[in-house]
Amino acid sequence: MLPSISYRAQPLSPAFGSPTARANFCEEDFVIVSFIAEFINTCTNAAYIFYAARALRRLPKDASFAAKSLYYGLGLVGVCSSLFHGLLSYHAQMADDTSMIVATSIVLQRAMTYQKTPTFINWFSGLLLLAVITETTYHVMMDEQTVHELSFVSLIIAVAAKTRSLIKLRVQQPKDKKMLQKAVIFGCFVFGYLLWQLDFIFCTELTAIKRVVGMPWGFLLEFHGWWHILTAVGAQSHTFTIVVDILTRDRVELLEEDFTLFGERTTVVRTKGD
Repeated sequence: MLPSISYRAQPLSPAFGSPTARANFCEEDFVIVSFIAEFINTCTNAAYIFYAARALRRLPKDASFAAKSLYYGLGLVGVCSSLFHGLLSYHAQMADDTSMIVATSIVLQRAMTYQKTPTFINWFSGLLLLAVITETTYHVMMDEQTVHELSFVSLIIAVAAKTRSLIKLRVQQPKDKKMLQKAVIFGCFVFGYLLWQLDFIFCTELTAIKRVVGMPWGFLLEFHGWWHILTAVGAQSHTFTIVVDILTRDRVELLEEDFTLFGERTTVVRTKGD
């Protein structure tokens, strides 16, 4: 049997006070250290921060703030989600939930306003901002999840639909168009979300298995942590963000390193306007 370390029989006393958040996940709280509630769920948020920093570093030096904001939003999700899973406080939960809406809204705004008139850009941006403020205010005041989750899913669907239309508009070479569509499909069929649901439905069974196998092997069964990693690498966050960023540039240019996950290699994509 592989060597392992047993989980604590009882959780440690929280260093920053008892949890106040309504949401909680399958990972046992404060069983590794006293200052991080959900250790793996907290640490896996580093994937968001890593990909955001990686993308920002690869942007041209003269990149606009609009281009950078796509990745600032991704990094914001990583920071706020880390705070939530680490503290399990109400305010950290609200920050985490809000960051998801804000980050996805930034991507949607970039996609929807591409090649639009200043009037449309101002109108759409103002309407989207109003919707974000309204949803966030309601969510914070009522502390409910249904409207928040529906809002987030609606944003993801809108981004996916607009991204597909941008691919048809901007990409001419069939091979590259197919590769980009695979990227969007991969983002839509969120395998990470399935793992998250399994983590919720089979929490009792998973916890029992984790306690049998011990650490670090039990870490592999922290499925909500896998949600963080998978969405950061290829689903709603990184794939949609980078595809929208590329497709709304003056010249569409795909680097091999951007899409190595999809088994395709390409360097330059000619747009229909070239």
